[in-house]
Amino acid sequence: MKLQVTKRNRKFLNITFAIEFIILTFAIIATAKANENVNQFCAYVTGIPYVSDNFTDEEWKRFEYCRNTLTPKQ
Repeated sequence: MKLQVTKRNRKFLNITFAIEFIILTFAIIATAKANENVNQFCAYVTGIPYVSDNFTDEEWKRFEYCRNTLTPKQ
């Protein structure tokens, strides 16, 4: 069975693509925001100023452990 794009179903395909695009955009934004919140929390817990490169190796290991623990596995 071959799907052919006709004038009749073209409008439906465009609407479907637009809805899919919007949903994926919101999903990407939500994931990025969640990752940023985890990073901010872990920086606070480990005592590292957020978005700083002024930390020791020990602080970085604690930060990575916190981030890996709170980030969902995929």
